[in-house]
Amino acid sequence: MSLYTDIVFPTAVRRQFTYSLPDEFKEDIEVGKRVWVPLQKHKKIGVVVNIHDESPEFNTRPVQQVLDEKPIISEELLKLTEWIHHFYYCGWGEVIQAALPVGLNFYAQKYLKARESELPNFLNDDEAEIRKEIQQSESYLLAEAQKRWGDKILDKLVGQKVLEVWEQPAMKMDPSTDKLWQWKGKESRKKAKRIVEEHEEVGKNYKWVRALKVLLDLELPEFQKELTDFEMLEYYTLNRIAEEGLLTYDEVETTNLSIKLEYDPSQLNTLNEGQQAAFKEIKKSINKESFGSYLLYGITGSGKTEVYIHALKKVLEQGKGGLVLVPEIGLTPQIVKRFHLIFGDDIAVLHSRLTDRERYDAWRALQKGEKRIAIGARSAVFAPVQNLGLIVVDEEHDMSYKQEDPAPRYNGRDVAIMRAHINDVPVVMGSATPSMVSLYGTKKGKSEYLELKKRPFEAKLPDVTLLDLKQYQSAMKGPIAIPLFEAIKEAVERDEQAILLYNRRGFASYLQCATCGEIPECPNCSVSLTFHKSKKQLRCHYCGYSERQPRRCKKCGKNTVESRGSGTQQLEEQIAELFPDAETLRMDFDTTSGKNAHSKILKAFGRKEADILVGTQIVGKGLDFPDVTVVGVIDADTELAFPSFRSGERMYQLLSQVAGRSGRADKEGKVFFQTWQSDHPAIQKAKEHDYKSFARQELAYRKMLQYPPYSRIIRFVFKGEQEGRVRRVAETYTECLTEVLGSFDSVLGPSPAAIAKMQNFYRWESFIKINPSNGASAIEQMLDRTFDLFDDRKPKGASSVRINVNVDALE
Repeated sequence: MSLYTDIVFPTAVRRQFTYSLPDEFKEDIEVGKRVWVPLQKHKKIGVVVNIHDESPEFNTRPVQQVLDEKPIISEELLKLTEWIHHFYYCGWGEVIQAALPVGLNFYAQKYLKARESELPNFLNDDEAEIRKEIQQSESYLLAEAQKRWGDKILDKLVGQKVLEVWEQPAMKMDPSTDKLWQWKGKESRKKAKRIVEEHEEVGKNYKWVRALKVLLDLELPEFQKELTDFEMLEYYTLNRIAEEGLLTYDEVETTNLSIKLEYDPSQLNTLNEGQQAAFKEIKKSINKESFGSYLLYGITGSGKTEVYIHALKKVLEQGKGGLVLVPEIGLTPQIVKRFHLIFGDDIAVLHSRLTDRERYDAWRALQKGEKRIAIGARSAVFAPVQNLGLIVVDEEHDMSYKQEDPAPRYNGRDVAIMRAHINDVPVVMGSATPSMVSLYGTKKGKSEYLELKKRPFEAKLPDVTLLDLKQYQSAMKGPIAIPLFEAIKEAVERDEQAILLYNRRGFASYLQCATCGEIPECPNCSVSLTFHKSKKQLRCHYCGYSERQPRRCKKCGKNTVESRGSGTQQLEEQIAELFPDAETLRMDFDTTSGKNAHSKILKAFGRKEADILVGTQIVGKGLDFPDVTVVGVIDADTELAFPSFRSGERMYQLLSQVAGRSGRADKEGKVFFQTWQSDHPAIQKAKEHDYKSFARQELAYRKMLQYPPYSRIIRFVFKGEQEGRVRRVAETYTECLTEVLGSFDSVLGPSPAAIAKMQNFYRWESFIKINPSNGASAIEQMLDRTFDLFDDRKPKGASSVRINVNVDALE
């Protein structure tokens, strides 16, 4: 009996490709394994998604080789990725590529091989020499061959079928190592103490001795990346102390080591009455081993994390595993610390700042069952947790759960719900400010609503003061109003801490010539360049383009270029001037781009090495510092500047979340919102901590205009290097959409995108609003019909324009 395999590739092409299966591979082939197959002129890596005996109506090409001993993706995850492929209208192979770590996905290196054993007689001497050298090598990298001989001659030999191009799985990883420092010998610590005392007696203040004093207060051995979090402990000072014969180190592969955090399961907190009631409901699904969707609403600091921990503990007692999603990398260190305290080395951490090796090892540990709990950001929804028993989605409202570019454009929260459904396990979604979609889902019976009404130990919600900037223009201390200035000053004097949120990066929003009004713009994107003073640099936050700060205006040549607006970098400088005796830290994209940068800043602030933390919206998400008693939002209106029907919801969520950072222990907190729109409903309700009232208003507004959750929005983005072609494709495709849908009311556009040019691509967009009762199958069929109609009508040059489909777009 002849067998055939259906194979997918990591491209936007949504179809499966069928190949015949030679007898020699019938014993080895399994769904979920990678194979080598011919595709067009080359050999490509694909993943087997189906094996069958149905002979297709066309001639098939054979599978060349099976690459894996075991399937790289489980049947459960294959089912999940197939659902994403249909629901979000993307390539199945694209989803598998996103789901797997480097080393297990489609990442490959291209090689050249000689096709014939005999030398073809039509080759000239140079071509014969190239062919001979490649034949003698078992694997000749295509990139090396291109450097040596050039593309032209190689393309000719491939076209003549003298050579062929193969892909081979590549492990694009290097072991992650770190120095593990320890005292050198039994007496070295005593000797170090004597050295410090002797230098203090004679008043010598060498930097390495001051570093030695810091080391004496720490427990060794310790990793260098942990030690360098402390002031004075730098690479130089550690090496200098080693030269004195006091320290030594071993180079250790950190991926083989446990997370060095405290483990004490006896510190499991007893749940209060509200937490116990919520846990009791979740436990019903855990005990029944059945699907259940729960929305856990609780004001900031109400102890949602403790409910998660108790639910996970119950799952682990049943011999199962758990998955915990958090929206931001910056939240991972704090939540990992709390979970590690109870679950120890059962935890594997997954997020984008890990090295390829670290992510691969964490994945393998979960796949083998060596770790039973996965914690991570959006892509951790694909973690191969064995015998999955519970999924937690913390801060479920957060926009960062939605993948925008590249495809697949999935929402991690909704994928988590589907994965729980596939595995017949409960999913718990927690938030102090639930999304309107999730809240509406509880009213429609899709999720069960659970609520935590109080903070533990009767901790009070902070008092919120609105500072109307129209009234305080003459009562400002730099960027902050007098009441906020006084509150920070008093907090610092009491040895307490403050957080200031300003949701703009950089030193100033832009530069402008005071003579002619010229504003420097990105040459690749239709946006102004952001000024970063510390690097004397203008930078585009969309494509990464940068240039040096200009001394003169490029347009008129005058030396009158001035900064306009402000950003976190400028705010940090201004706060340092206002509070010269206080230490200030900044947390934004620029200061957290390095590996472990989030963790270092949070650890330093947690150790009270700084009194004031300045940052963008990340400082308002999930951070828990008991000594923070003052929180200020410098410009509470920033979210309203975005042209989105969700802007009010986003502003309420941001203000409510950042307000919750204050007064989380036994100290009373104060919160200040500086705003130009003090009467805006979102600001008013955030001041009153009245989410329910805000949600009622917001849902009524959405219903009136038929915005989500009363509809579903699909966004189409048309991108290309020639603006005219992009416009024509957008117009033609939108006409096809209108014809297929049969209603002008549900189609919006086409029009230039809010950022009409990005990374040298012109962008147009269209939107459609669809009845939410339409399921994935109906939407997929509608889109298929639209693309078929467009293929018949597409204008000249349409192949150079890309059409991106974003199902359930957030804009």
